[in-house]
Amino acid sequence: MSRIAVVHPDLQMKGGAEDVCMQVIEALQVSHNVTLFTLIPPNIAELNHYFDTNVRDLSVSLPPYPIIEFSQWVGNRAVKFQAGLLAQFAKRNRNDFDLMISTKNELALDTDSVEYIHHPQYAVDDPGLTDGSLRRRAYDTLCRRLANVNQTKLMSNMLLANSDWTANAFYEAYGIRPNTVYPPVHTARFTPLPWEEREPGFLTIGRIGPSKRILKNIDIITQLRERGHNVHLHIIGPTTDGEYCERVKRRSTKLDFIHFEGAVEYEILTDLITKHRYGLHGRPYEHFGIVVAEMAAGGMIPFAPDSGGQREILNENADLLYASPADAINKIDAVLGDSVRIMKLRDELSSTSQRFNRDRFKNEIRDIITDRISS
Repeated sequence: MSRIAVVHPDLQMKGGAEDVCMQVIEALQVSHNVTLFTLIPPNIAELNHYFDTNVRDLSVSLPPYPIIEFSQWVGNRAVKFQAGLLAQFAKRNRNDFDLMISTKNELALDTDSVEYIHHPQYAVDDPGLTDGSLRRRAYDTLCRRLANVNQTKLMSNMLLANSDWTANAFYEAYGIRPNTVYPPVHTARFTPLPWEEREPGFLTIGRIGPSKRILKNIDIITQLRERGHNVHLHIIGPTTDGEYCERVKRRSTKLDFIHFEGAVEYEILTDLITKHRYGLHGRPYEHFGIVVAEMAAGGMIPFAPDSGGQREILNENADLLYASPADAINKIDAVLGDSVRIMKLRDELSSTSQRFNRDRFKNEIRDIITDRISS
């Protein structure tokens, strides 16, 4: 039984990267001694319920309290800086482990490691800093020095990416192309209803913040109704951005066809997916887009921006990928009015369950870790 450290800043964020982390721990805990290095004390029981996982008997290693307090204070701001703090803490303990795994981007952990890339975090500007290029460059420089990530260190690690798009972006940043291992999608939980029994509505799923462009999604649904489509929208996800979330709530209360759900129980989310026909994703350049894959696996027809890893999920189908809100309105309008096209799209998306399911992901991770430890 090998000693493995899984390094992840904050599982309580409950996003796609956190889903990957929980799946990795669950996949490895039977055969290995797993310790989680993190900045925020995790509520494992809550996370198991949220992600429908079975992580148990997990050792958790936390940095000194001032770092924990700082991380709790900044929340989802300064994420690269926080990741650098965690990397430094993990590196100080690297001799206690046979292997380290970063489940949230490149950390160059100065030891034998496997690093799962959602996006090359130290090679791009932090989107949270938009008030001046000088401040942004200074922040990026500070983060890179703290993390001490460079091409030489990364070349000695096993690098994985959540999509071909991310792998290509990482290659452009560092000259190294990770192997693509698509993230786990809980496809087995869906028992889709027949199309005619579903509500003619849309779901938007994900953290309720500016990057998801939820206010634009509301505009799209409003315009579709003005074109004569009797559709509605459910907005579902954790509320990590207070100001933006309040704007979404205020807008939702003014429109009776917009339903603000916030974070919901796992069973409720599954039920909503199986009972609705369409999904609307708003974030461009999504690194993969687990929720898009979940929508497709649940029998929905999702629409998403024509960029990022979500193109791979939707088979680069031009009917489902839009370049702007206006383009989304036109394309969705065309699909909603064509029953033959709807059935064709559903058939084309039916392979999602096989391509992205959890068992496939766990088996790939186990094989990679076994090969890495034995090499």
